[in-house]
Amino acid sequence: MWFPVGRMTSEIPVTATATFCATIVDQWVQMGLTDSFVAPGSRSTPLALALVNDARVATHVFHDERSASFACLGHGLTTGRPAILLCTSGTAATHFHGAVVEADASDVPMLVCTADRPPELWGVGAPQTINQTNLYGDAVRLFVEPGPQDEALVDPETWRPMAGSAWNAATGTGNRSGPVHLNLSFRDPLVGKPSLLPDPIETIAADSESPTAPDALTGKLSQSLNGRSGVVVAGRFAGNPADVWLLADRLGWPVLADHRSGCRTPGRAIRHFDTLLRSEEFAESQRPDVILRIGEPLASKSLSQWITACAVSGTSVIALTDGGKTIDPERVASSTISVERALPAVIDLVPDSPVPSAMSESWTDADRTVETRVDEFLDSLTDLTEPAVARTVLASVPIGGALMVSSSMPVRDVEWFGPNRDDIAVYANRGANGIDGVTSTAIGIALTGLPTTCLIGDIAFLHDNNGLISLMSRPIDLTIVVVDNDGGGIFSFLPQHELLATDDYEQLFGTPHGVDLSTICSAHAIPVERWSGALNAPDGVRVVIASTDRSSGLAVRASLADLAPVQGHP
Repeated sequence: MWFPVGRMTSEIPVTATATFCATIVDQWVQMGLTDSFVAPGSRSTPLALALVNDARVATHVFHDERSASFACLGHGLTTGRPAILLCTSGTAATHFHGAVVEADASDVPMLVCTADRPPELWGVGAPQTINQTNLYGDAVRLFVEPGPQDEALVDPETWRPMAGSAWNAATGTGNRSGPVHLNLSFRDPLVGKPSLLPDPIETIAADSESPTAPDALTGKLSQSLNGRSGVVVAGRFAGNPADVWLLADRLGWPVLADHRSGCRTPGRAIRHFDTLLRSEEFAESQRPDVILRIGEPLASKSLSQWITACAVSGTSVIALTDGGKTIDPERVASSTISVERALPAVIDLVPDSPVPSAMSESWTDADRTVETRVDEFLDSLTDLTEPAVARTVLASVPIGGALMVSSSMPVRDVEWFGPNRDDIAVYANRGANGIDGVTSTAIGIALTGLPTTCLIGDIAFLHDNNGLISLMSRPIDLTIVVVDNDGGGIFSFLPQHELLATDDYEQLFGTPHGVDLSTICSAHAIPVERWSGALNAPDGVRVVIASTDRSSGLAVRASLADLAPVQGHP
């Protein structure tokens, strides 16, 4: 057994390392920092102490690094502000990588702080030491490695500018927001207290006003839209929903949107576009002159295939994107323009024509027909179905609340069958489309104070089992609805399901787990309920398990896809 050498003392020394950490935390607080997410460890002690000793920062401790990182991601998704994500040295830092990649792809601000041993211990076989320099590659907006800040030649006047530069890079001042990596080497002693901090510096806030687009750009865009048939497709980062609707109304075009865009307005947005576009006759009849895609892609493969088919037949696809990022997965966009530059400016150049186009009326009439048919079909079934769960979950979220949706089938069921709502915030990790960290992301969202519901599949729930650790101690309102079909349901919709032998398919893709999810929850003292057909607003922490039959899921969705009307439309 190892014992510390020498006498223990209660006297904590004043150190340059502690002063450095207190300074950068103070600088970040002045720029808007409110929260930190900390995975425990020894080498990260100096910054961890600076965080817990600053009453202005709420520090959330997670036993698992991956869980901490996705909770930090959830905070950034919700607030648009970076939080500090902190871990010790070694493999701990590698467990942040998944969330860093998602933050990069989804433009979520984060300050990723990995503690490291000092350079003299690199490459000599020192324990808990790996190469952490540029660990996350080009997934970060900025990499900072200032070295140990306990030497005589260190200039404390550089600390605040360095912290300011990191904050601005994370928040996207002049560029895209996203993760910033600070690899911070600390020498012993790790426990210390700060001396007088360097004087604050005046910081320049990011310009909150979007630059005005040049007249030539907006004029050309307005000419491409005026007097033509078209469809607006809106996803996350579509900008101000009021602007999207103002432009769509002036053009008389229908709006196909997911809930993350904020544009799924009841009675206005086309709710069942995925079902409609599964009808070849309807999809062919509704090819417009222009498709205006605003923001990120939606989950619907039918929509993506329709956009491609329209482009091949001569439809002009125009993409308005956020922060200069290219969003054109079908590779068919004739032009890509910044939302901030184009959308507000082009509205003024489009004449106000409040009469809906014939195409808009066709979409609306067909959508109402499908809505009635889908609701009647789902209500007629005696067995629980996943689309019905998604419909009920979305309807249950309280006004002003949040819904976190897992990738795979939950995000699709919400998009395809959920009621139109623009009075809640809907989130999903769709940058990299992974299922890792979903529960932890929901926890990060709930930690911002929003009553939060999470709709998640059983595999994703098991994948983030560590997110349940200490969950009952967190002061949040979070309801986790787990769709338990004992395996991976989404693969049933892929060719593997039809082409492989049943045993091979089940082994590689169906992947039944046979786990009693309620037992896992009980181990964490989390209250568990069985799905009852109704769902109350989140109040404290609970898990609701909705057991469904994976084998019937494919047949149910196939029947729903057949409900699109195909007659009587131009």
